[in-house]
Amino acid sequence: MAALGRLSCNLAHDFNNILGAIEGYATLAMNGVREDDPLRLDLREIRSSVAKAAVLTKQLFVFGGMQMLHKTPCGVNEIIANTLKRTELVPLGDFKIEARLEPGLPAVMADAAQLEQALVNLLVNAREAMSGGGTAVISVSALRLEGDAVNSPDPKAAGAMFMKIVVQDSGGGISEEILERLFEPLFSTRKKGNGSGLGLSMVYGVVKKHNGWVEVKSEPGRGSEFSLFLPVSTAG
Repeated sequence: MAALGRLSCNLAHDFNNILGAIEGYATLAMNGVREDDPLRLDLREIRSSVAKAAVLTKQLFVFGGMQMLHKTPCGVNEIIANTLKRTELVPLGDFKIEARLEPGLPAVMADAAQLEQALVNLLVNAREAMSGGGTAVISVSALRLEGDAVNSPDPKAAGAMFMKIVVQDSGGGISEEILERLFEPLFSTRKKGNGSGLGLSMVYGVVKKHNGWVEVKSEPGRGSEFSLFLPVSTAG
């Protein structure tokens, strides 16, 4: 995964340079085209495609740990509450989300926007895993971990207190073969055109950047459980 992270960052950097050139020349071309010229619509489409590709390169940077985070002490309950308001999670059909929160939990030092997006990705995956409908459960708890139970990139800095955020679904589950590749960038089991394969790699990158880690439990026919472990904030 570390090697894939370095490769992803190198590719994203080079790809961004190419996108910058395309965007620059498309903008220059638009400046020389009349507003009523049909060519202007084609140039706008080029710039729109560049913007979409730039989002993908940003996700590759996140996976590789090169995305800058703006960390502040955050309440996990508030992060989850804001996540559930996101338009990407508007209820569809018989799909529902149940939040099981605990009062009085300690804060985490986090980039709230990045964590929200990571949770959105997990919940969207849960919705797709339960295509016939069902309830995804997102829960949070505080726990103490020591020794080999701590899988942070920097265990000493992480301490012993962690917030555990769990997203569970009752979908078809994940085979052992797919579990081994689950967080690889661009790996996807969806049909072509139905996803970039960067959603879970983004989750992996964001949690790792917060000095945490992700654990997955799943079996075919028994649903899936994704657990995010984040160090508790020691700020003030």
